[in-house]
Amino acid sequence: MIVAILAIIVLAGGWWVWGNLPEIAGWWIEQNSRGVLDGPVEIGDIQWVGSGVRLEKIAGKLRTRQGPAPFVARSVASVDPLTFFYKKKQVRFSFEGLKPEGSDSPGVYGEFVVHFANEFSLDLAAEMDKIALEDLRWIDPANLAGASGALKGSLRYSQMGNEPPHFEVNLDSPEPGGFLQAKFFDLFLPYLPASSQKQRVEQLASTGERLVKFKVAGLTASMPDAHRMKIFLRILILDYNLDLKLNVEVRTDSEDAFLKIAQWMGVVEVQS
Repeated sequence: MIVAILAIIVLAGGWWVWGNLPEIAGWWIEQNSRGVLDGPVEIGDIQWVGSGVRLEKIAGKLRTRQGPAPFVARSVASVDPLTFFYKKKQVRFSFEGLKPEGSDSPGVYGEFVVHFANEFSLDLAAEMDKIALEDLRWIDPANLAGASGALKGSLRYSQMGNEPPHFEVNLDSPEPGGFLQAKFFDLFLPYLPASSQKQRVEQLASTGERLVKFKVAGLTASMPDAHRMKIFLRILILDYNLDLKLNVEVRTDSEDAFLKIAQWMGVVEVQS
């Protein structure tokens, strides 16, 4: 009788967990996001494929200074067997279709590697071939409203245990370029030395919300150590004879520099 009761409890518990697995997985992801996500992640379907798993129709909200920014991903799937976790081996996952909710672009795709051994480690490599500049409007809706153009590039992020993360992103908007609000260039004025170039940027920014065409643009950001991030930006605007090149180094005293700098830039709003 006791064995039968225990069997019923185990089966009932297993049935409940199986039926609520997408909600449980979404809650776990949100709890381990270090406050970057605003609420649990919604997972449309979880499929067991051999000794691996595939998550489909993923949706969540990134916590930003401007408010929650909804995002979606088409799928996340394990490349290696999940049994590797028990063997303390690294497990690779692939993902595709990561983009802001409502975007028409194919989204970001790539792979990340998770390793639970003596300490947790994460390596992520993402690629983007046909991303629209419009997909970045959530970073600064006021200054990026009306922005358009094609983007391509790559992103790398890695961290082991409590060690400082390594981060690098390269983005290019090739010819024929696109459009940005003129007032967007106000952001760069504090970092430009007095020169004819700064005068042209001031003239450009003073025209307000008018859209300005750029021919090419590029952004490179890297994190050489735990306390600083280097940013290089280039934008070519023929109408103003302006080839803007901006080198900025952002410093912080925090060991958690990546999140602190992202907060400072207004990209994410971490909730403690």
